[in-house]
Amino acid sequence: MASNYSFYSIPVYWFLALAPHGYSVSIITKANNNVWNNANSRSPGWVASLQKTVPAETLATFERAEAAHKNALENAPLFIGAVLAGNMAGLSASTMNLSLGAYLGLRVLYTVLYVNTTRNKTASLRSLVWAVQTLILFGVYITAGNKMMAKF
Repeated sequence: MASNYSFYSIPVYWFLALAPHGYSVSIITKANNNVWNNANSRSPGWVASLQKTVPAETLATFERAEAAHKNALENAPLFIGAVLAGNMAGLSASTMNLSLGAYLGLRVLYTVLYVNTTRNKTASLRSLVWAVQTLILFGVYITAGNKMMAKF
């Protein structure tokens, strides 16, 4: 019988969600003479000052990395819910491991695409990856729901 690693995927997800933020802080700090405003990093004034001191390309990468970070945080409840629903319904370890492993792999790809995509034409690939990873989670919810309904 396979071991169920699905609960471990939650801290892995959290790390993947924080990674683009760490990257964004790193690149913007380096481009801004090693200055980072940790006291008020979300202030519109801070971002406006970066627009004056940082190359536009670096600022755009910073903004995309921050957007990838925020997207991961926005999707965390859906991911964590799938982990809980699948385990509550008693889905097999192989189903959980395969589904959540595929999701996390696609999440990495999505983040890389988000940070590095600079043209609208190729942004649709990023959206496709997002859609596929979301469908994987919906698959877990549906499978869990079907299994729960069969019990009653």
